[in-house]
Amino acid sequence: MSKNLIVELKEFLKNSKLSNYEINSYMTLLYSDILTAREISGKSGVPSGRIYEVLEKLKEYGMIEIQESRPKMYRSKSLNLALHNLISYQNNENQRKISFLYDQAKFLESKLYDSDFLIKQDASKIFWSTAFGVPEIFSLYINNFNDLKEELLMTGFLNDNTIKILPFAKNFYEGIINALNRGVQVKYLWSFEYDDRPLSNEQKIRNKILYKKLIKKFKELYNISSEMDGLEMKLIHKKIPTYYDIFDKKRIMIKLQNPLNPSRIFASLNILDPNLAKELKKKFLSIWLFESIKGFPENE
Repeated sequence: MSKNLIVELKEFLKNSKLSNYEINSYMTLLYSDILTAREISGKSGVPSGRIYEVLEKLKEYGMIEIQESRPKMYRSKSLNLALHNLISYQNNENQRKISFLYDQAKFLESKLYDSDFLIKQDASKIFWSTAFGVPEIFSLYINNFNDLKEELLMTGFLNDNTIKILPFAKNFYEGIINALNRGVQVKYLWSFEYDDRPLSNEQKIRNKILYKKLIKKFKELYNISSEMDGLEMKLIHKKIPTYYDIFDKKRIMIKLQNPLNPSRIFASLNILDPNLAKELKKKFLSIWLFESIKGFPENE
């Protein structure tokens, strides 16, 4: 390995927040086949009282292997694999730190709004808020639609009443149209009220007929088409346990259905949490790719 490459590698490890002891121990192992902790300590200059702690940390990063013998033997993983594992470790660690910070921010925001603390407060909460009733929920959605830049994943509940209330949601769907016009990619997944039991062919046909009525109504009312650039719509025959929408991979709107009228939303939780959004997106895409079926064009 050339001297310049060694310097660049050490700089990379330093930028990755490795300590000097960790860097020196890893570089020693990189040039060796397999060594004991005492040998690594002697070659790297890491004090014997610290060497085991350092080696355990390198193992945690995924950069070295430990052979459980007497004494234990240590070996470096291949350089490209070690760097890949280190980056993965740092990414996961950063995600944990970010998640912790979001949780703390939500807690502090809640405390701030419940206190008489004399700090200027925004009109609406950023990290965590709850909206009740159609006007308040629509207002919250429209604000989030206006902030969209990349992606919107939505879930919807479909029955006969869904189509009846579409004409009263003009501002809501205009927000989606404006986002599409800005280049936002939208996936809209519609579901029905059935549980996991297999449906009869008659029930599936009835679902498809209702879905075709829905997209026809979209076209009539708002000129929204399943063939629009950036918009995909699919349906799933069973009920989704929890309805939620994901805005730009970081904000989630969890929708609580009205128990007396499931096609209406009783309340919505507005949560800014990229880690939660990431996990919910995995669930959404799993249903989208493997359980749902593609929507039907209006002319079918």
